[in-house]
Amino acid sequence: MLTIYKREMGSYFRSPVAYCIIGFFMAVVGLMFWINSILQGSVQFSATLNAIGVYLTFIVPIITMRLLSDEKKNGTEVLLRTCPVPMWRIVIGKYMAAVSLFLVMTILTFIFPVLIAFLVEEGAVVGSAQDFGSYIGFIMLGMAYIAISLFVSSFTESQSVAAVSGIVVLLIFYFMQSIGASLGSKIGAVLQWLAPLARYQDFTVGSFNIASLIFYLTFSAMFVFLTYVNLERKRVL
Repeated sequence: MLTIYKREMGSYFRSPVAYCIIGFFMAVVGLMFWINSILQGSVQFSATLNAIGVYLTFIVPIITMRLLSDEKKNGTEVLLRTCPVPMWRIVIGKYMAAVSLFLVMTILTFIFPVLIAFLVEEGAVVGSAQDFGSYIGFIMLGMAYIAISLFVSSFTESQSVAAVSGIVVLLIFYFMQSIGASLGSKIGAVLQWLAPLARYQDFTVGSFNIASLIFYLTFSAMFVFLTYVNLERKRVL
């Protein structure tokens, strides 16, 4: 598992992929920071984190699109399927590599709350507790999206198809809460309960909800497991 993790991390940073993703992400965060904190004078970075949640639906599939499709491109697909290493170790190694890249991107945004602390007037109240909760929720949301996108990409051998499919599925999950509310039935209530974004909103208001944290961890683990099942099925066939 560690070998797979190191290989995927090295692959990210030996190519322009990681740098392009990080650059685009920081540009989006910087733009949202300018709008929410500079123009509107907000001292809470949680407003920016909440605003960029939608952009994860486009960024995360780009992070995960090559994790499984590259094996066929590099000629290592058969090797992975026939090697004695358990498939679950391979899946977790790849998943943790994607999560690690996402954490690097998130850590780089810490510069913006620091800027807020320097820019606010003396005596102003900075929403540190709310910002902390928002960061926890943002990381949990990103981990859930990565798990979903990795699962979707396990059905295709094309990077472009994996990216587009991941974006479409994540957009469905993004609007799942609104879809559930519009249905107004038991099915709608289930959709609202399953919507990852609904849990994220708990954190953005400074509420550190243990139930939401457990939901995200369970939700992510479920899709990682489904990815393993799908790849193991292909391995047997």
